[in-house]
Amino acid sequence: TLIGTVDLKYDDVSYATVQQKAFLRCGMMPVQPIKELWWFKIGAEEPIYYYDPTSIEAAVMERARRSSRDNTSLEIYPTQLDDEGEYICRVVVWDNTGNSTKPSIPISREARMMLKVNVPPEKVEITHLTSGRNLSLRCKSEGAKPPADILWTKTSPDGVETELHDLTKVREIEPTGDLYDTAEQIFYHLEENEMIAKISCVVRHHNTNTTIYKNITFVSPAIQNALKVTMQRFADPVLYSSIENQDGQDNVAGLVKISADPGFKVLYNTSVTLKASAPGVFPEPRYLWWVGDQTGIAGRELHITNLEEDKSYFVLAENPLGRVVLQIPVYVTSADYSQWNDSSNDGDARITDASSGLDTGAIIGIVIGVLIVVFFIGFAVWYWTIRDGTQVFSPKKEKPHVVDEETIPFRSTDKPLMRTISTQTLEGRRSRREPSI
Repeated sequence: TLIGTVDLKYDDVSYATVQQKAFLRCGMMPVQPIKELWWFKIGAEEPIYYYDPTSIEAAVMERARRSSRDNTSLEIYPTQLDDEGEYICRVVVWDNTGNSTKPSIPISREARMMLKVNVPPEKVEITHLTSGRNLSLRCKSEGAKPPADILWTKTSPDGVETELHDLTKVREIEPTGDLYDTAEQIFYHLEENEMIAKISCVVRHHNTNTTIYKNITFVSPAIQNALKVTMQRFADPVLYSSIENQDGQDNVAGLVKISADPGFKVLYNTSVTLKASAPGVFPEPRYLWWVGDQTGIAGRELHITNLEEDKSYFVLAENPLGRVVLQIPVYVTSADYSQWNDSSNDGDARITDASSGLDTGAIIGIVIGVLIVVFFIGFAVWYWTIRDGTQVFSPKKEKPHVVDEETIPFRSTDKPLMRTISTQTLEGRRSRREPSI
């Protein structure tokens, strides 16, 4: 732009990225001595920058300074979102129109320009729902200005990435203050035996040259030391192993893990809960439990009540990429009631009928009941003994009974009440009846 004898070169619109350096161009052609330089932001009460080569250089905005590219352009660092707006560059130079005999006069020129501040996405997250081979994926970009773009790609196991075009998509753009959130949801169906390593949500923000990948990695369930076997339940062979053949290391993606509460070795008649998990497996596997020829039970957990003998349980972990079967032995330890049923342990205490259902609590209750009955019987005996005057339990020696015959009529047909009356007592009685001579 040519203004009088001063050629100011500037950009109508300049762009900057938040936290980066903003450059507002306002250069002179040809370069002339500067009398004053002013920078204003429309809406601000004071100039953001002032320069006078003869006296001072003042930056009201601490983040503003003259650019090193020339003497009049402005740099702002670090740029903030509220730096966006319209700016005025005012340059005052001396001009004598090439006539050295006349005094120089100040000439003022201005240029207006707009600064646009862009903000890259602050956060990107991806969520998913699965139902068999049907996937629902949702990707959300937050805090961008202007709104970010979203596209989807899939990557094969050999690393080849292709863009997914023919998808059912739902896109939403929601303003949040000066920024924007962009969300896009897709629906994808996994074909039979489809080889896929991951699906990526690619967030692109062209204004800030920012690209962010969020991946959903496909992982099939895995077990260690597996054998391919044929089971009656399944038409095709499956990978099989036992938890006793798993080394417990976590460095393999998608390992199926089994936990037992209270443990894999329990006391007789104890209830056990088995729980399966497969960290890192996607899509989320389904689980099927069974023992022997019983019908399978679906779910993460299997609840076993009142285990009485050693048993082996099986669990199938399956997703669209693969399936495995784990055997889980659960043992009844020797320190339990079942050892008393072993007839080979001669001389040991035994429970002859394990199906009677008498556990420790029942036995204790029976003992307490018997003690209560014995207590009441003893109390009844004691009570009737006191009532009749018979001292059955008295440790003291009884006194001899003395019968006063004078108070009892005596007949020849009556038997004496006591045969232990002393001779001395009888003689005393005769002396009282017979007159003395």
